[in-house]
Amino acid sequence: MGTSFKENLRDYLDYKDITIKELAFQTGIPKRSIENYLNARSSMPPADYACKIEKALGTTVEYLVNHEQPLEISPLPNISIEAMQIAQTYQRLSKKDQLVIQRVIEAFEK
Repeated sequence: MGTSFKENLRDYLDYKDITIKELAFQTGIPKRSIENYLNARSSMPPADYACKIEKALGTTVEYLVNHEQPLEISPLPNISIEAMQIAQTYQRLSKKDQLVIQRVIEAFEK
C-alpha cells in the first residue's frame, strides 16, 4: 500500500477490482471528484465523502489516509484483510444485529 490517500485509494480500488465509475455510483460522489482524489494534484475528500468511500470499500478512513488500522482493531498475525473488514463491519452493526451474527456463527460451529 502507498503512503498517501491517493495511493491507498488506488491500491484499494485495484484490490477490490472496483472502477472509479463503480465507486462513484456506489457512493453518489461525482466521478470527476474521485478522479481528482487520484490524480497528480490529488486533494483530500471532505469528511462526508471520505465516509462514503470507506463504507463502499469496506475499509476505514484511517486506513486510506494513514495506512493505519484504527485503534479498536489491532493488526494480528495471520488475519486476512477480508477478516479485518468483516470485523470492522461487525463493529458498525447495532447490538441486535451483532447478536444475530453471533448466533449464525455459533450455528456453523456445531
